[in-house]
Amino acid sequence: MNPGDPRPLIDRHAARILTRWREQLRSLPPSSALATPELLGPLMAPALARVRHESVQPPLPGEELRGTEPSECRCGLNPLVALYLTGECATFDVLWAQPEALATLSPRDRETLCSSLRAAWRRVAAEEIAVFCSLCRRGAELETASLARRAAASERSPRAALSASGRGVSPSSRGKPWATPPQSVETPG
Repeated sequence: MNPGDPRPLIDRHAARILTRWREQLRSLPPSSALATPELLGPLMAPALARVRHESVQPPLPGEELRGTEPSECRCGLNPLVALYLTGECATFDVLWAQPEALATLSPRDRETLCSSLRAAWRRVAAEEIAVFCSLCRRGAELETASLARRAAASERSPRAALSASGRGVSPSSRGKPWATPPQSVETPG
């Protein structure tokens, strides 16, 4: 058995992980109507099984370079964000709370095991969250609105954009009002 293989640990502590996961999920306020523990509960065991499988896969190219930031949802309503964040936290809570879980591993093996588990959680979460977000109408509405705002802003000149916003201050002038060129007044005659 490979000392950096997290599968035996997940197998041995799966019940504790699932219990802790439910507790953590219940402690969060739901981000949407779909983010209730009752609806997300049936997804936990298959998600843990997928993380178990992914934990022994080699990292994808560039995965080490990516930050350890969890996956995000553009509109903030994706229920899977909370599901996977709490699942990852529950896994490490359980493993670090069990003295025998990691005691036989060297510090280097422990670090390798934790890194592969974290990468597996983030990889599975990113895929699942991306699929859900691709189906979300709210995300499409936000994207359309964002594109419309950018198009409208690029059509206006900087001066028109500033006068329309009521500020009348150049961003590069550091708070100094723009000088208005003198206008000639034509007199009849």
